[in-house]
Amino acid sequence: MTGVFLGLFLIAAPATADTLDDAAKRGSLKVCVVEGAPYAMKTPSGRWIGHEIDIGQRLATDFGLTPEFVPVSYADMMSRLGKGDCDLISASLAIEPDRLRQAWFTTPYSESEVAIVAAGAAPVRMADLDKADVVIGAVAGSPAVLLTRSKLPAATVEEFPDLLAAERALQGGAVAALAHKAPIPRLVAVRSPERYVVVEGEPLARTADAFAVRKGDADLLNVLNGWVEARKRDGFLPRTNSYWLTTLDWTERLKPRAPAAAKK
Repeated sequence: MTGVFLGLFLIAAPATADTLDDAAKRGSLKVCVVEGAPYAMKTPSGRWIGHEIDIGQRLATDFGLTPEFVPVSYADMMSRLGKGDCDLISASLAIEPDRLRQAWFTTPYSESEVAIVAAGAAPVRMADLDKADVVIGAVAGSPAVLLTRSKLPAATVEEFPDLLAAERALQGGAVAALAHKAPIPRLVAVRSPERYVVVEGEPLARTADAFAVRKGDADLLNVLNGWVEARKRDGFLPRTNSYWLTTLDWTERLKPRAPAAAKK
C-alpha cells in the first residue's frame, strides 16, 4: 500500500518539483540535520543515528532515494538550505515566526518541550533562575534563546554554537543552567543526578516541529505534507517520536561495543 499511495501522490502532480527532479537524477535526497542528541548523532563507529536520521532514511527510501545527511548549525541552516546544500531541513524545527519568513514549513511531524536543567539539588524553580546574577546557556539560533529571555528576563542568556559547547559550559560552571529541547535536560540530570536537576513546573514552551523547504518550493511542500500524514497514520512517526523523544533507551546505542571474543 505504501508504494501505491506514494506512487499515486507523485503521478497526481502534473510537474514534479525541480528539487525532486534533481534528487531523482542523482539518486539521493540531501537532508540538512543539526548534530546533537537525540536528533542526529554519530555512534563510536561513525554511523549516523537519531530521530531525524530515522525520519530522513524512511523519507528517502519511500521515494526510492538514498539519504545524504548534511550537518549544519541552527545559525546557518537557512542559508545552507537557500544555497542548495540540501533539499530540505529535518531538525525537529519549531515553527517560529522568524523562521516562517525564511522558509516554508510542512505539517508538523512531532512536538517538543523546551525545558531547563540547572546545577544544584532539587527543587529548583523558574523563579530561582530569574535573577541578574544567573547565566543560562542555550544553543544559538534555537528557540530556547528567545524563550529563556522572554520567560526569565532578569537572567543572562549566553549563546553557544552547538549543544556540546553548551553542555561543557554547564559542566565547567560557566553557566548555571542549560535551556534546550527535551529530552536533553532530563538526560543531563539522569547522567549526573548529584549535580543537576530539571527545573520544576511548566516547560518554557511546547513546540510544533516540521520540515523546512525553500520558499516557493510548492511541489516538494505538497509531497512532504502527504508523506507526513501517511506516516502518522501507519504508526511510523508516533513510534519514532516516542522512542527518541520520550525514552532514553537510545543512549545504549552510543556506548562503545566490546570487542568480539577471538575464536579458539
